[in-house]
Amino acid sequence: MDFRKSVPEYLTTRKNTIIQIAFTAVFTGIFIITYRPFGYENWYGNIGDLKLMAGTIVVILVGMLVIILSRIGMLLLKKNHEITLALYIWTVAVEILLLGGFYTALEIFIIKDTRPPFQLFLNAVQNTSLILLIPYVLSILFFAWKDIKLKLDQVVTQFRDPSEIFIPIKDVNGILRLTLKSVNILYLESYDNYVNVYYTDNEKTKTFLVRNSLKQLEKSMKDYPVYRCHRSYSVNIKNVKLIRKSKMGYELIINSPNETCLPVSKSYEKKILELLNIK
Repeated sequence: MDFRKSVPEYLTTRKNTIIQIAFTAVFTGIFIITYRPFGYENWYGNIGDLKLMAGTIVVILVGMLVIILSRIGMLLLKKNHEITLALYIWTVAVEILLLGGFYTALEIFIIKDTRPPFQLFLNAVQNTSLILLIPYVLSILFFAWKDIKLKLDQVVTQFRDPSEIFIPIKDVNGILRLTLKSVNILYLESYDNYVNVYYTDNEKTKTFLVRNSLKQLEKSMKDYPVYRCHRSYSVNIKNVKLIRKSKMGYELIINSPNETCLPVSKSYEKKILELLNIK
């Protein structure tokens, strides 16, 4: 296993990170309250189910705060650094150690546990590992399944004859404004609250202005070969003639009458290179 290899993109997206944290919180709460593992009901003494549940919720919220801060740090780091498998594993390990330290402090100062602190810490780390890793593994498997399904759908779409694929262009209200064959769409350009759609017609480049955001159009066209390459541009990957490296980064040359050149920003560089099968 190469620990220097980048983790899959689906592990570090903002959306999946939020889903994983929320799922972990819900799973952990239900698991602890329902099964009360590791003699959990004895942690607080005989205080009753209601107070036990309230204490559990507080403990879980503090734990989730630690994880949230950890994942925010990862998302910030992702902007300028590669998230490798080793870094991801270390992040999870640090989360477990920090939570283990918190639960140890809880037992020492609140519960007044008289066992040696090191023993308490080892037990807390063990318990935290078992409880956290279950929802982590389940959520990762779910993200991997969704990613595989998406890639399979893309493969099926790519094997279809491009001339048979029609791409709908809708405005901000979801109203259909234009339908173009996939082979005719060149790229999309953001223009304030509008998007310019560049396409070919009788070997000439034409444009169509639609009131919508590039981000919203990107979502509606996720099943088609149109991908974001820059903050202001989305490109039909099927109409990329060549890619070249310049001082400012990569550039895409579009297969159009005037061979338009589109920039590729750093945040979309990896995805575009993968789509073009460039390693």
